[in-house]
Amino acid sequence: MDNPPRHFTRRQALALIAAALATTATQGAVALAVDGDGAPAATTALADTFTAFCDTLVPADELSPSASALGVPARILAEVDANPQLQRLVAFSVAWLDQAAGGAFASADEGLRDAILEAMSNLPWEAPQRRFFDLMRDLVMGYYYSQPAALKGMAVDRPPQPAGYFMSLE
Repeated sequence: MDNPPRHFTRRQALALIAAALATTATQGAVALAVDGDGAPAATTALADTFTAFCDTLVPADELSPSASALGVPARILAEVDANPQLQRLVAFSVAWLDQAAGGAFASADEGLRDAILEAMSNLPWEAPQRRFFDLMRDLVMGYYYSQPAALKGMAVDRPPQPAGYFMSLE
């Protein structure tokens, strides 16, 4: 797509959801493999798409590194491995991201990835992709801004808490 749509219509969003459901139904809901220790581990395709998702939320700029440069996607995926319900949500949503991109979300251009995330954030709350977006956005931001390297592009040189709390007058 040369000019990705800025807003998906409800019909387009429902078509993407239906396509993602069909994809996960044929491929299995959980796209996790077992690593050498017998523990579940994210597949390369899932990790690549999830990393692109995180880097779309927090891209690198001239002052700050991207989310993946600070290890945020790997940290979240390690937590996902311990929760079967979260594994299903991530696998389903990653498949939806790839489907929405018409292939691999990770190799889509920045404009298309931005448009897909905007569409995802505008889906009804009941849609699993919307819940994924809200949950992962909060986790990504929390893990990203808890690291000193993320603060380089900001006007502060330390985390805002606890120094940001007002003193009690009592």
